[in-house]
Order: sequence, then structure tokens, then C-alpha cells
Amino acid sequence: MPAGQPPVRRAKGWSDPAFARVASVIHLVAGLVFPPNRQPSAESGMRRAMTSLALADADALARAVQVPGEARDTVLAELTVGETYFFREPAQLDLLGTHVLPPLRDRRDENRPLRVWSAGCASGEEPYTIAILLRELGWTNPVRILGTDVARPRLDAARRARYTRWSLRGASQERVARWFERRGTQFQLDPAVRDAVEFAQLNLIADEYPSPESRTVMQDVVLCRNVLIYFDMAGVERIASRLLASLAPDGWLLLGASDPPLAGLVPCEVVMLPGGMAYRRADRPGASAAPRAVVSPAPATRWWMSPAIELPATADDSPFHWLEDDAPVVPAAPDVAGVAAVADMAVPADEARAAYLAADYPRAESLAAAALEADAGRVDQWVLLVRAIANQGRLRDADQECVRALDLHRLSPELHYLHATLLREAGQHREAANAARRALYLDPRFVMAHLLLGDVHAHLGDTARAARAFENARTELAAVPPGGAIPAADGVPPERLRHVAEQRLGGLRAAERR
Repeated sequence: MPAGQPPVRRAKGWSDPAFARVASVIHLVAGLVFPPNRQPSAESGMRRAMTSLALADADALARAVQVPGEARDTVLAELTVGETYFFREPAQLDLLGTHVLPPLRDRRDENRPLRVWSAGCASGEEPYTIAILLRELGWTNPVRILGTDVARPRLDAARRARYTRWSLRGASQERVARWFERRGTQFQLDPAVRDAVEFAQLNLIADEYPSPESRTVMQDVVLCRNVLIYFDMAGVERIASRLLASLAPDGWLLLGASDPPLAGLVPCEVVMLPGGMAYRRADRPGASAAPRAVVSPAPATRWWMSPAIELPATADDSPFHWLEDDAPVVPAAPDVAGVAAVADMAVPADEARAAYLAADYPRAESLAAAALEADAGRVDQWVLLVRAIANQGRLRDADQECVRALDLHRLSPELHYLHATLLREAGQHREAANAARRALYLDPRFVMAHLLLGDVHAHLGDTARAARAFENARTELAAVPPGGAIPAADGVPPERLRHVAEQRLGGLRAAERR
């Protein structure tokens, strides 16, 4: 590594063999995997469990998790990211409301209930969102909504149905006022919505489903979003096969943007929709094994929809970083030291890109870190490292690496854009706007930065600036030929991005008319 440049953060592994024994038990009973890059964060979760359980050392924790009970449940709750929020991933919710649910209602006996299963429901925000959405759509047929999770403490919280403002950040003020009663700093869900959802503990790696006993058969919609990222590919294959088998013949399976794609892994029909990929049973009548585009074929966007980690709502307490001033980045003579990678580093760099494209984010992270340890001048590998970490849901770690990269490469528009996106995910919208403007100062034609800046201004209530940003994005996209590549778009085609910009503008204009 060139002198004077900071070292790349590397995972240190387990600090005590007892933590490795805990991880082995959790892998055995729940299928969760802990590659080296995840071991430090997993150990932090185990230490939090020790504090909660009043255990003195890691050996005591390793003994306690050997049997089912409070200790194992507490560890499971700490080792999976349980943070979620109401009306998360609105594109998928739009897909449900416009494409999935209407045909299900039109084709069935009015006495047959609609069955929706939220697998890995955490503290209940997702299944409750579905219950609210169905009421807003005027659904009058019977409905059975099931939420399951491996962690009992989260299910207890889901049944209480009391949430903080952070869990409601994806819901409009109108929705909050309609469906929640404020009680101090918490919000109590409408009892009718709460009673519409049943909760049960279920281990996705186990053999107990699909079955009538677990109420997981003949499901019309199964949502398992940002859950499969915790399993190795053998576990993903096993769970995906069971989820597909849980579907009714005309049912739909929706995964999260960060989850690995199922095409080529298990028999299924892949449907490309505006909200991303959806899956159906391969043996359903009229199914096709090949992906079919219903509207605007596009791969599921990944990293900017990664599972978020609950963060403080105030800037003073935020673990995320931003540049101190709002001054433009002044171009200077580029730092060319170390730009030419040594020949033997081309292999891990190429392998890192291949691993990222294959959605093997832990391997992509490891390979990118190795390439950067030899040559920190590789901006492309810094970008890949930040994206790979963020796609695993470790947004704090991604932010730290992004700030480290910007210390070395302040003239990289894509790094400023990634920083802006991380700040937005942390709820730091004004700082995100500043970072997006830095990206656009360096590259005024950066479409993704225009779109992000528009979203941030819209969130801040500055509709004029938001509209201007979306117009700029649409103008730049108009010059891109069909099928052209858009920097930092992660493969999303320009046609889809134009549709996004036009939808955003339409929404702003509709709001102004109201």
C-alpha cells in the first residue's frame, strides 16, 4: 500500500472461541451463516444478548444457547437485522395494488379468503402495512394475513403493535393520523388493523412448512423481503423451494431488493415487473420457466433499497458522516499515485466485479478489500466495496468505507453519490442533498444524482427544487439511446429511469393541484 494512505478495514473474526460455538449453534438451528466479514457485527450482537440476559462471559452464552429458550431467542433477535418500517419499498406495494391483487379478487369465489404471508416479519410493520393497504384499496373479501419470525421477542413486539416515529418514516402524515393513535412518543396501531394479522414463530430453515398446521399452505402472496441474505446458497435454495411450494397455483412470491435472485437456483417462473422481480410456481397452469417482462423489463434495483439499520433520528447522534461545509468541490490536479494496478491485482478486481454481479456480496467485499489493500487508488474497487457492504445491510460500515474513500478521492462523483444515498437512508436529508450537489458539481450529467436530489428535496418539502432535479434527470435521459448504460444505476435501463422521473414529476404536480 502506498505510504501515507489509511489501511482498508478488515474483519478481525471472533475474539473468543465461545462466540464461534454460539455461531455454530445458530447455524445448526436457524441456518444463519457468519462469514469473516460478518463476524465482528455478529459478535457485537452476541455481546448485547449477554447484557440482556445478564450473562458474565461468552462461555455462559455458549452453554445457554444449547437448548431452546430465552437465551437462544434473544441471540437470534440480535443476529438478524430486525429493523423495518411501514410502507417500505413502495414500488412493490404499488405492484401489489395494481398488478397482483386485482386479478386475485376478480378470479375467485368471494367466500375464499385472500391469504398473505409475511415470512421474517420482524416487529410486524410489513404484515400490518398489507392490512392497511387492503383497507385503503376497499378490499371486502375475507383476508387472512400471517406474520412469522424466528425471534420470539420480535413477535411479542409485533403483537403489541406500538411503534416509534422511526417505524413510521415511510408513511404519510395522513396515514399516520388515520391508522394510529399517538401515545406520548409512541403510536398505537388501530385495533382493527392489529387484529387482522396473526403471528407465529417459524424457523424458515426447518421442515415444518408448508403445512396446514403452520397455516402456510395455499398462500396467494408470500413476502420474504431481505431475509435470504442471512443464508448460504444451500439454505437459500431450501427456503425458496418451500416458499414456492407454499403458494396457491396463482400465487406470487416477492423478495427484497438485496436478496439473491432465484432464477437458475430453483424451479420457478420469473416475472419482471416495474417494482422488481416476482416469482411464481413453475408448475402453475401456463407457467413459463423463462423470465417474462410484463412492463418495462428491469432488474431489481439493489443497494439503495438495502435493509436499513435503525439509526438515531437526530443529526447530532447519527453514526453517519458528512463533509463539514457546503462549498463545492474544487477540481484540482488528479492524484495519479497508484492508479495503475499491479498485474496480479487485476484478477481479484475482476473477480470482485463478477461476485458483485452474481449478488455474492460477502465475496465481493472480501475481494475488493484485498485489491484495495494492494492499491488504494482503485476508485472502482472503493465503489464496489461500499456497494457490497451496503447490500448486506451494514449501512454504518458502508458509510465508514465511503468516507475513507472520499478522503482519498474527493473528485469521484460516484463516491459522493453513494455518500448521499447512505445519508438519505440515515434520515440526514439535508446532508444528503449537499452530497448529491457535490456529485453534480463534478458531473452535471449524473442522472442518478439528479434523481436522488429530487427525492431528497421532495422529502424536505421543496417541491420547486425537486421538480427541477427530476426535469434535469429526464433531460439527461432523453439523450441516452435505448439500452444505454447509466452510471451508478446498477443495470437499471434508461427507459425505466425515465418512467421513474416522469412518475415523480406527476406526483409533485398532483400534490400541487390538491
